[in-house]
Amino acid sequence: MPWEPWDDTHARRQVALAEERLSGLDALPDGLAAARAGQTVETLVGLYGQCLGRITAHLAGHPDLLDRLAADDLVGHLLLVHDLHPDPVETRVRQALAALPEPPEILELTGTALRVRVTGGGCGAAGAEQAVCDAVAARAPEIDDVRVETAGPAEPLIPVDSLFRDRTPVGGGACG
Repeated sequence: MPWEPWDDTHARRQVALAEERLSGLDALPDGLAAARAGQTVETLVGLYGQCLGRITAHLAGHPDLLDRLAADDLVGHLLLVHDLHPDPVETRVRQALAALPEPPEILELTGTALRVRVTGGGCGAAGAEQAVCDAVAARAPEIDDVRVETAGPAEPLIPVDSLFRDRTPVGGGACG
């Protein structure tokens, strides 16, 4: 049967299915069989990682091709899993954050930690924080400490309170 590429939706479903099945290995009633299955998966992942490493080494002289491969969601994910992605972590973090509807400000990016500031606050702050965490996890899974600070909304040009200070009612008298 000839090879046919999966569309992105099918590939995502397969990744989710693989993750579900892997996480379910520990729940198998036969602990020895579960351990053996886990070891087999680790061996296969290591083997495929070595194959991908050889492919990326052959493509070292063709960075444009490697970049095209890394841009593919499924291939890029595998390159990340095996620490073979051609883009450095800082580039991937910046790209992930820039793709958000309201990109946060990077305050600090060191090793495996990231600290950013989102603007706004209020009801959408939790959603913004989750969006940042999800975006970073997808593009830079080696960042395992994401801290999101919330900056309040920008000060208005004319504070609303200043519009109502020291107002004398029309007619000069008190209401009542």
